[in-house]
Amino acid sequence: MYDTENREHQTYLRIKQEYENAKEKRLKYKRFGALFIIISGIVFLTLMFSLEHKIAFLILWVITDFYCAALMIRADYQYHRFAEYLGIEDEYTNYKKDEEAEE
Repeated sequence: MYDTENREHQTYLRIKQEYENAKEKRLKYKRFGALFIIISGIVFLTLMFSLEHKIAFLILWVITDFYCAALMIRADYQYHRFAEYLGIEDEYTNYKKDEEAEE
C-alpha cells in the first residue's frame, strides 16, 4: 500500500515539475518568439534584397516563421496539457469565467 502511494506521489511530483518547466518555456517563447519572427523577417528581407538568391531567402524566411510558430504552439499545448492533468486553471480561463459570471 505504501509503495503505491509513494509511486503516485512521485508521479505527481514529476508531472508538477514538467508543468513548471512547460510554464517557463511558454513564457519564454511568448516573450521572445514574436520578437524573433520580426527580427528574422528583417534579416531575411535584407538578405533577399541585397543578394541575388531571392527565392532561397524567401523560402528560408517562410520556413523559419513556420518553425517558430510551431514551437510556440507546441509549448502552449504542453503547458495546457500538464495544467489539465493537474487540474490547474490558467489566468485566461479564470478571466473568461469572471466575464461569464458578470453576464
